[in-house]
Amino acid sequence: MIVIGLTGGMASGKSTVAKYIKSLGISVFDADVEAKNAVEPGTPGLQKIVETFGEEYLDGGILNRGKLAQLVFSNKDELQKLNAIVHGEVWNRAEKFIAAAKNRGEKAVVLDVPLLIRCGWHKRVDKVWAVTIPYEEQIKRAMARNGMSEEMAKKRLATQLPNEELHKYADVVIDNSGTLEVTFGVVERELAKISL
Repeated sequence: MIVIGLTGGMASGKSTVAKYIKSLGISVFDADVEAKNAVEPGTPGLQKIVETFGEEYLDGGILNRGKLAQLVFSNKDELQKLNAIVHGEVWNRAEKFIAAAKNRGEKAVVLDVPLLIRCGWHKRVDKVWAVTIPYEEQIKRAMARNGMSEEMAKKRLATQLPNEELHKYADVVIDNSGTLEVTFGVVERELAKISL
């Protein structure tokens, strides 16, 4: 079974590509969803966050994501601490996902992981696919999609690998600056090479 690591910066269209791959019948592991699940009330992940950052990041026993985001996206050291807490739990979930897909006899699975390179998981997959768009377009899309300020969009992008770096690790670069039809065509051609 081939494990594809799908990555891309904020507002690059990575999630759109992941949804399309899933629509083709290929199992997709969503690291963002699993990262949220890993810090739900009662989880070891949430307990570690409280121990590291303090109870002021809780709101009625639930993680105040907005408040924590303001802290970590303004301070790289704090972001590293948060990532260290969450990554272990998410990888455990990914391993279970891969094992279940193998048991079902699937020929390929996709791990949709924004921080694939940063957390070193590119070494744990067979192929790295990177979805990219030009930096200025990323900022515009992030502002339009998330309603964030240009300053916040730039701060968040500053915590991510720039496209040039992503390209160095990628076996496949999916340029998503054109139409979805073109993007999906690239996905289909690359999947065909895997002989599903």
